[in-house]
Amino acid sequence: MKLLPQDSSLNVSQSMRICAPWLLSICLILGFSSTAISETATTLEFKHCQIQQQATKIDAECATLIRPEDLAKPEARQIELSVARLAATTPNPASDAFTLIQGGPGGSSIDLAISLSQVIEMIRRDRDVLLVDQRGTGRSKQLSCDTPDNISELDPKVIAELTTACASQLSNSSDLKHYTTSVAVQDLDAVRAAAGYSQLSIYGVSYGTRVAQHYLRRFPEQTRLLIIDGVVDVGLNLAGSEIALRSQAAFDNVVARCAASTACTEEFGDIKSKFESVHRRLKEAPVTIQTRHPQTGKATEVSIGDNELLISVRLMPYATETVSLLPLLIQQAYVGDYGLLAAYSQIASESLQETLAIGMHNSVMCSEDEPFLDYENLTSAAHTYFGDEAADLMKTTCAIWPQGLIDDDFQEPFASDKPILVLSGETDPITPPSNGERAANMFSNSRHIIVPAHGHGVVARGCMPFLVQEFLQSGDLESLNTQCIERERATPFFTSSSGPKP
Repeated sequence: MKLLPQDSSLNVSQSMRICAPWLLSICLILGFSSTAISETATTLEFKHCQIQQQATKIDAECATLIRPEDLAKPEARQIELSVARLAATTPNPASDAFTLIQGGPGGSSIDLAISLSQVIEMIRRDRDVLLVDQRGTGRSKQLSCDTPDNISELDPKVIAELTTACASQLSNSSDLKHYTTSVAVQDLDAVRAAAGYSQLSIYGVSYGTRVAQHYLRRFPEQTRLLIIDGVVDVGLNLAGSEIALRSQAAFDNVVARCAASTACTEEFGDIKSKFESVHRRLKEAPVTIQTRHPQTGKATEVSIGDNELLISVRLMPYATETVSLLPLLIQQAYVGDYGLLAAYSQIASESLQETLAIGMHNSVMCSEDEPFLDYENLTSAAHTYFGDEAADLMKTTCAIWPQGLIDDDFQEPFASDKPILVLSGETDPITPPSNGERAANMFSNSRHIIVPAHGHGVVARGCMPFLVQEFLQSGDLESLNTQCIERERATPFFTSSSGPKP
């Protein structure tokens, strides 16, 4: 492993409202060689608990694993990893445990499992589900910072101030170099061993696919199989112009789909030109409206600028249900009605603030992505609605954020004959099917399934839960009958607040 030169990150510092456009979905150990570290001395003591996300509670067994923050200094500062287990409902469960790895980077894997509870219940029929919040996220020493909610522009000076304040705040109790993917896979294997499982079957989504693949690289004998969903293929750099280019392609796809729909064109006309008009207007003069919070109903005053518009256009294509509202949102904003835009941008920015650990996110991006950018030959994103601002702001953030260590072979392709199910959404706006195809081609025992009409993260769509359960039972890729996914269709565009035209 080697210490990389300072410089990197995907997120525009500490404001989640600002971070959102570049993000989604979506993380070494100084002195360690590339040899995997085995830790079997600790045994986890599980006790009955409830894991909770908002109003949803699930009965589980919980435990805490104590880990050195710096694995090269086991007697120095310790951190607590939050672990949960959902026991199999069969009296004779499989010897491997199933685990999930959330994206972001910076999201909670335990919360992901709660949100996928229906899928998890099917998996529990045959095997235990073992969950761990990656260090720096969720319940495992979450690296979060206080975030102002009144930022109206992506000003590099403001970003630098926020980043400096966040790094300073977190550095009082954390060494930010040790919250990256290479150390996270060591943690995950320590949890596996302490929980008493010989192998893991792993599901990763978005950035979690990077973690899953690196775990396979480091711990091939401890890996039974992988399911990677919305793939970040090995060597893919999420910094620079990647997100701006993908986001523009997703928006162009929505424009083309609307143009091909008689109902959409009759109701909204040219949504691309209307979006451009609204973008210019809000960039020049943000507006303030009186509205009610979309979730609490509380009267509130909301400032609407181009950031709020870009957050919505960036994130709505992640799911077919939300993208169905995008032409309506653009049309209403075009005529001066900003209610829907205010509601969606509030929900999106607040959700990111609550769920994404920005410190861990920065530690990953500023160690694993931005340092490898060739700025002199960077593909220009000037023609996109984000432009080249994203790369500049990442560079600003990562010039300040502490640099971590990564494994020497972290960016290199590798071979494996383990069964690997690769999942992609046909309209995924950040990790398109081409990513999944590259990943599938790297592995000799893989199969790539593209789910029609859906965006980012497709494991719970249509018949996919049944296919996943079947794959987990058999480990056989060839026997999967995927005809059922051909029935998937996009949600029709809403032409009014009442819904689509009949």
